[in-house]
Amino acid sequence: LAIQWGLVVAVVGVAVSIEEQSVGDIGFRRPAWIDLGYTLATVVAALLVFAGTDPVVAALGLPVAEDAGVMAAGVGLGIALAGAVTTGIVEEILFRGYPIERLLAYTDSPLVAGGLTWGVFTVAHAAVWPVGNLLQVAAVTAVLTVVYLRRRTLFPVISAHVLVWAFAVMG
Repeated sequence: LAIQWGLVVAVVGVAVSIEEQSVGDIGFRRPAWIDLGYTLATVVAALLVFAGTDPVVAALGLPVAEDAGVMAAGVGLGIALAGAVTTGIVEEILFRGYPIERLLAYTDSPLVAGGLTWGVFTVAHAAVWPVGNLLQVAAVTAVLTVVYLRRRTLFPVISAHVLVWAFAVMG
């Protein structure tokens, strides 16, 4: 967890001090009340994606990690919840807020920015998830990416990501 937090602090530090970006320029924009609705809708969509893709993954015979949604395996509840919070915050900053905003500045294309970050996030998860789980991760990542591009604030995607993992921890 400390390594993940160190990495995100380093990236935000570079963005703010060297690239002279404001925190708003990397996705830390003030949320509006509507973002609570986006958060809830994103959580529901993510859970529906996981539930809806389970039969597809099984029908295709794709390999899955049986403990894929069990973040608490082998650690206490507090550490598992800290992991859920860390994962949600760190991944959303490093794979959505910062890179999408930087890519939008260079390409002016939400499709390019969202597509590249979606692809990188999915490939990054290929190292730890079998193909069946990776398909689900890719689908949920698409939802998170679309929500970020729509709202351009990290609040709903971080909140949804943390809540989905917290549900998995509470199992």
